[in-house]
Amino acid sequence: MDTSVLRTAQFDYDHKGSPEELVKSRDHESIVIGSVEGFEQGRDIYAVEGDPYPEKRVVMHVRVDSTIKDRGLVSDGRVYVDLDQGGVYPSGKPRKSLDDFRKAIPAGTKVMLFLFPDRRTAFRIEGAGNGLPSGSVLTAPDPQGMIFDNGSKVMGGQEDLEGEWQAIGSVDEVAIRVKKALGVE
Repeated sequence: MDTSVLRTAQFDYDHKGSPEELVKSRDHESIVIGSVEGFEQGRDIYAVEGDPYPEKRVVMHVRVDSTIKDRGLVSDGRVYVDLDQGGVYPSGKPRKSLDDFRKAIPAGTKVMLFLFPDRRTAFRIEGAGNGLPSGSVLTAPDPQGMIFDNGSKVMGGQEDLEGEWQAIGSVDEVAIRVKKALGVE
């Protein structure tokens, strides 16, 4: 597994040193555990008028196996996560292909997600429904809210995990701590 494909954006946020700190500091709409099903081409976002190069997006499809919290983001047993595809060449072609994402984060990879509804706005968005089944909801992960299980430890998707996170061996361990912090059994 190679999370470097997910590290294309820079975030300005308050890093939380443990799962408990994360869930107590931010009111996530959904917290789920599931398996990556794949990646689909997402929308093109033009930040300003006259922008010749859109920000390319991909949508990660995740089959939800366990729900800790959900306020309507899980659709038909799945969540759809909006991610930055990275820069583009002068031709407009993305530097990272869908195959790059699919190879780096293979189908079946276990993931825990701390999600918000996508509320992205821009000058112009083309293909707003790209990569989404009809009636589904596009979500945005917390900067620390994409946790992968590599079989021996947890790995941050978009950001490295620091503090107590580094001693956690599995997504299931994170889930136990999150449930306890939220008072959910």
